[in-house]
Order: sequence, then structure tokens, then C-alpha cells
Amino acid sequence: MTQIRPPLDMKNRSNVQMNRFNKAPPGWSLTEPKGKWAWEKPPVNSSPEQAVDSVIDKLEAPEVRTQMEKLMVAGVSIQEIVNTIAVGGFSQGQFTPDVAEIIKGPLAAYLMGVAAEEEIPVKVYNTRDGLYEMDEGMGDDDMLNVMKDRNPDLYKFIQSKADEIDEEPEPTIEKGFIAIAPEEVAEEGTI
Repeated sequence: MTQIRPPLDMKNRSNVQMNRFNKAPPGWSLTEPKGKWAWEKPPVNSSPEQAVDSVIDKLEAPEVRTQMEKLMVAGVSIQEIVNTIAVGGFSQGQFTPDVAEIIKGPLAAYLMGVAAEEEIPVKVYNTRDGLYEMDEGMGDDDMLNVMKDRNPDLYKFIQSKADEIDEEPEPTIEKGFIAIAPEEVAEEGTI
């Protein structure tokens, strides 16, 4: 008589006794026959032009277009939609990874056109405001710290110049309704 075990409670896995060796050993996937997965076979579309045409043909189907519009209205960025299309197309064997990267620009332009046509306020990038975030690179404090370590002579020179600027007194400007602004004095002197 076979004994039926209760199903695993995945929410409370700490109570489940699991054998940590009950998994595939490293390299197991290399023992399987080649061509099992779609990306192991030649792609359906080998050129970026073919891939863009194929994807846009699929996106123009009414039910798919409606779903894309709903995603954009919901706030999903064009960058996220295009990345999903690219990864999905590669994993289904439609195109190679390099073609997937190349077609991202034309697909984004197409989706921006759809958004403009339907007057959808669209987020282009996957950021809080939908705008491209520039990487500012190294900040001034970081640069000075690296300079202090790598180029101490220049660091000392810059520090001495900064100290000189800090020591210069600021011109005092009299306050009151009779006081003359420095610009007016300069203008009067030239007449």
C-alpha cells in the first residue's frame, strides 16, 4: 500500500525536512541533448530589420496593442516593456541577444509613437519620474580624496588657493535707503 504524503507547505519551509543534496549536480545541463531550448537553435529572425518588423506586426494586433496601452497608462515605462520584449524574443528563439539589444531603440520609438497617438502620458525610462538619470560620476569630495592620495602636490596647491579665497574680506555694502548700490557707483565713475 502506498502512503500519501501531505503537500509541502511552501510558506513555512522551516518545518519541512528537505534533503539539501536532492538537486541537480553542477554541469547536469551539459549532459542533455543540444537543441532542447529555443535559444540553442538558429533564430527565426537573423537581422534587426526582420526582428523589428516581426515584433511590430505582433504589437499591432488589436488585443496586444490594447494591452501595451494599458501598461503605459498604468505607469509601466517604455524601457521596461522593450526589455521584456527583447528578453522574451530571445528566450523564444526569435532573435539572438545582440539583435535583441539592437532593436530596443526602434521598438521604443514605435511605442512612444503609439503613446503620442493615443495621448498617453508615458514614462520613457524606469525611474521615478520617467526621465533619464545622468550618472554624475565622481563628486568633488571624492575627487579631492583621490587627489589627496594620488597627487598630493596638486591637492596642496588647490587647498592653498581655496584658503586664500576664504581669507579675502567680502566688500561691505551699506544698507539703508540713502545707500548707493556698487553698480551705480561704477556707472557714475564712467560718466
